[in-house]
Amino acid sequence: MNMDSITHTILAVAVIAGAYYGGRWLQVREARLMWGHIATPEMKREIQLMDALIKHMSREDQDSVDSLSAEDFEQGPLQLELFTEYHEAPSE
Repeated sequence: MNMDSITHTILAVAVIAGAYYGGRWLQVREARLMWGHIATPEMKREIQLMDALIKHMSREDQDSVDSLSAEDFEQGPLQLELFTEYHEAPSE
């Protein structure tokens, strides 16, 4: 029984992809199981602070978007205010 090249290629790619994603899944699972044993209290505290900062920034962004009127959206896409009175634009 001979296997043509297309079938062989499809099987090879499927086996390699299965091994790769299966290995990644096992790696993430093991890392999550070990996190409680290897994380120091300071690392956990820093992660909590980062999470709180991200949530705060998300709330500020949402409040900023909620405060916009319909006319603001008609002017075009919103842009970030990268350069305010405290920052200068980089020289070109």
